[in-house]
Amino acid sequence: MSETTLFLVFATFTLLSALMVIRSKNPVYSVLFLILVFCNAAGLLVLLDLDFFAVVFLVVYVGAVAVLFLFVVMMLDITISEVNETFLRYLPIGAFIGCIFLMEVFLMLGSEFTPVNMLPQDFSLSKANTFQMYLQFFISSVPVFLSTLFFNPWSLSQVIKQWWAHSTELQELLQQLNSLKSSEHFVVQEYTLWPETIENITTIEALGQVVYTYYAFFFIVASFILLIAMIGAIQLTLQKETPSKKQEAFEQNARDFTKTVVKITH
Repeated sequence: MSETTLFLVFATFTLLSALMVIRSKNPVYSVLFLILVFCNAAGLLVLLDLDFFAVVFLVVYVGAVAVLFLFVVMMLDITISEVNETFLRYLPIGAFIGCIFLMEVFLMLGSEFTPVNMLPQDFSLSKANTFQMYLQFFISSVPVFLSTLFFNPWSLSQVIKQWWAHSTELQELLQQLNSLKSSEHFVVQEYTLWPETIENITTIEALGQVVYTYYAFFFIVASFILLIAMIGAIQLTLQKETPSKKQEAFEQNARDFTKTVVKITH
C-alpha cells in the first residue's frame, strides 16, 4: 500500500471521527471517537516521518487526556444530550467560524505554494486559475483594510498605495505567466539533501542528541522543578493524625462506682 493511499485512509478516518465527536448524542461515544481521531493523527505524523510526535500523541493525548475525559464523563454520569435542540442555537456562530476556516484553507492552498519544478510542461493559466488568484488577493486584503481602518486610520492612504502596487505587480505576473511557455523558462532543479548524505538519523535520535548534549543543564533544572512540585503536592495532601475526642462507652460502664470521685455541691 502506497503512502498516498495510507494518507487518504488516515485523513478520511480522522475527518469522520472528528465529525462523530460532535454528532454523537452519548458523551462516552464522543470521547471514544476522540481517541480514534488521535490515533489517526498519529498515523499521519508517522507518514511525515515525525515518529516522536506520533508517540507523544499516543502517550499523552490517548493515554492521559482522552482517558481522563472518559473517566470524568463516566463519574459525572452525564445524561445523553439532545443534539437537535441545541444544534440550531449554535448554528450561526458555527457557520461563521467554519467560513473563516474554509477561507484560511482556500488561501493556504493557493498556487503560490506550488514549487516551480512541480509544474507541468504544458502549464498555462486558465480563467478559473486567474480568477482564483485575484480572489485570494482580495480576500487577504480585507483583514488588512479593516485592521487599518479601526486601529490605525491615519495610515490608510499609505496602505491603499501599497495595495495598489501589489495589485499591479500581481496583474503583471499573471500576464507574464500567460504569455510565457513553461518549457522555456521552468527548469527542473536537483537538490542534494545534505542531512541524509552526512548522517541519516531519526527524529527521536536527533531530539535525544540535542536535549542531552546542548540542553542537558536545562533538562536537569526542569527535572528538579517537577520533583519539587511533586514533593510539594504530596506534602500538601498529607494530614497529621490528631487524637479524636470521643467517649469510651465500654470503659465507662465497667468502672467501679466506689472508686470514683464525685463532686458534691451544697
